Amino acid sequence: MSTAEERAPDGTSRIARLLPRTNITGSLYGLVLVSSVLVTLGGKDLEWAAIAVVVTAGVFALAHAWARALGEAAARRAPVDRHALRHSLRHELPIVGAATPAALALVLAAVGVYSVDTGLWVGLSVNVVLLFVWGAGLRELSGGSPAQILGAGMSSAALGLVLVALKVFVH
Repeated sequence: MSTAEERAPDGTSRIARLLPRTNITGSLYGLVLVSSVLVTLGGKDLEWAAIAVVVTAGVFALAHAWARALGEAAARRAPVDRHALRHSLRHELPIVGAATPAALALVLAAVGVYSVDTGLWVGLSVNVVLLFVWGAGLRELSGGSPAQILGAGMSSAALGLVLVALKVFVH
């Protein structure tokens, strides 16, 4: 990145600006989780598909928050503190936010923009692209070469691509 056009006004790279602002770990985990849910959904029960994606992400975010609060309480040898639990819940919200692209793809299918199966594939494809972009963006932030940035993006996207292969074989 040597030209000014490759940098955003605040000095960060354009690809790095696409990274989640908080808890990228939760965001990445959420994308893989949501992708796994999309793999299990078939072309039936469209009205429940978007709900299933969001509820599953919510349950996992709650489980992560609860586990974190329990771990902190155990380390302190004290009961779970509601403030610590609330803080953990806020920290894990990106898991739920990761369900947004897939839920939107399913809602578009529900209103007839395209078929249910297409909606599932659109949601899964968007998640794989986001995994690639976020992996590449993180490597770019750490000063990687173009080949390293591409490799990091592909490595991250591979998590989603494994699920794409599973969907092909299962359905």
